[in-house]
Amino acid sequence: MIVVPAAVPRTAPVFRRLIDPEQRPSVRAGLTVETLPPGVRVEQLPYGSVESVTVVLSGRLAAAGRVLSPGEALHHRPGSSCRLTAVRGAPTTVLTVRPTPARGDIPAQRSGPEPAPAWRQVDVGTVDLDPGGLCGPYQDRAADAFLLVLSGAGSFLGELGEVPLFPGDLVYVRAKERYGLRAGSRKPVTVVLGRIGAPGAEPGPEWDIRPMRSGRVRPQS
Repeated sequence: MIVVPAAVPRTAPVFRRLIDPEQRPSVRAGLTVETLPPGVRVEQLPYGSVESVTVVLSGRLAAAGRVLSPGEALHHRPGSSCRLTAVRGAPTTVLTVRPTPARGDIPAQRSGPEPAPAWRQVDVGTVDLDPGGLCGPYQDRAADAFLLVLSGAGSFLGELGEVPLFPGDLVYVRAKERYGLRAGSRKPVTVVLGRIGAPGAEPGPEWDIRPMRSGRVRPQS
């Protein structure tokens, strides 16, 4: 389990590496967070034969002919590029997830009843929990996972018991580690839930209603 307190920057411009595969070779993805000033344009550059996923954490982001709000995600195909624009009015913070596959080719994965695109390794969803609500706990033998709290406070459910989490906190767990989230008793919690599968891995139990493309999923228990 890797805990990154206050992972989400409060000022712009800021770029941070939250999970770095070069420093932690056992992880299956690199996670970075970037806060962009209003109106700034950046290029999502192509990266070899692996995909990447951009998740909006705050503000709004214009990309691929649409505007994304906090909790929404955009998948980028391997080798593709995309222009991202922070919508004027307030800074925009985005989380980028990029898997580190063991080999260059990415075989097909299943995401519910139908096969996912051959390049898809990362599933990202946004879960809303009522006060006292529960997400998990899960234990996935085939994939790493992460939780990032967008709003509210709760407790991470892991191998070491319960760990308090607050807005902006990130937890990354490796395959076979137990993970979940319990919302606090006073306010609802919104959390970004991500899963990075190994080549050929089947989806975990939290994805049995088909992974999010750019919306929200129901919490599973």
